[in-house]
Amino acid sequence: MKKRKAINDKLVEWIQNKAKNDYAGDISLIVIYGSYINGTANSKSDVDCYYIPKTERGYGFSADFIIGGTGYDIFPIPWERIERIADLQENMSPLVGDVRIIYSDSDSDTAHFQVMQERLKSSLSNDGYVRKTAIKRCEEAGKYCAMLNHAYRPSEIRKLAGIVIMMLADAVAVYNHDYYHFGLKMQFEDLQNNFPDVPRDIIDGYRNVIRAADIDEVIQYTNKMFCDVCRYLKITSALPEIPEYESITSDKIDASCLARMFEEIKSTFNKIYICCESGNYILAFLSAVCLQLDLDEAKQAGCPDYDLLGGFNYRELWKLSGTAQRIEDDFVRLITENGGHIKKYGSFEQFEAARL
Repeated sequence: MKKRKAINDKLVEWIQNKAKNDYAGDISLIVIYGSYINGTANSKSDVDCYYIPKTERGYGFSADFIIGGTGYDIFPIPWERIERIADLQENMSPLVGDVRIIYSDSDSDTAHFQVMQERLKSSLSNDGYVRKTAIKRCEEAGKYCAMLNHAYRPSEIRKLAGIVIMMLADAVAVYNHDYYHFGLKMQFEDLQNNFPDVPRDIIDGYRNVIRAADIDEVIQYTNKMFCDVCRYLKITSALPEIPEYESITSDKIDASCLARMFEEIKSTFNKIYICCESGNYILAFLSAVCLQLDLDEAKQAGCPDYDLLGGFNYRELWKLSGTAQRIEDDFVRLITENGGHIKKYGSFEQFEAARL
């Protein structure tokens, strides 16, 4: 734990220096969030970091790499997207509301971000606006529920069910003028403890979807939770028509693209391993859903159709960990055998010497 914190502290300093020395005038702000600042870090935790570009050149500041087995992703978010987050149009509120600014190009850039933070608070305090937003998120969950009811592969069903319960939980939080300040890491705990008027059926439904022993139960519990949240929001629970969904795959392997993707998702693999070791089956499932989404997207770059979730059993997390490890090993093999290069370093000093 101390070793990882030392690496992360050095990396934060590296990020600040690189911005000052190489990108002055090209970046408005650099922001960190997540476990590094909220006290939930573990021995494999990264530094969650994004920046707001000021010029086109500023987009070149982005970077993905692995240090000591932990993946890092420094990515851009333009001001326009920050505004959407502040207006609750994107479900990423912690990236505006729970952050630390580690670099600012000017006082006006800092002031602009603070305005966005106040805008987020204002959005959450508006009764009519939060109700409208909560209903919209619930309706979006309904689209995935409709897809779930027509899916047949166990992995696809569990993935869609995970998407639905996360969306429904978000709808409940917004309806209560709040969001999950620790993200998915404590979503269930916060749903259970922070909103006293939420019916017990919704909380139990969330957990039942994850605990479901077979696919029929997954579908049953997911649909019930959707109906329970609709009832809580006082809206109809009718499901929409199945939205058009096209799964894009490619027979051509783009090893460079897959290498960049692996650098980004390595931290999600690590979350699964940590959760399986500690017995945190709820976060293990949610992390596996997120990783399955990424793996499905990787098929566009020639990745095989990996099945991470099909055999999920909350009582046998060692199986999930083993499946994730086999997929990770094969993903790396696919990249290296096809000429891809993963930016991987054993220590911070090796990373620094690479002069990214």
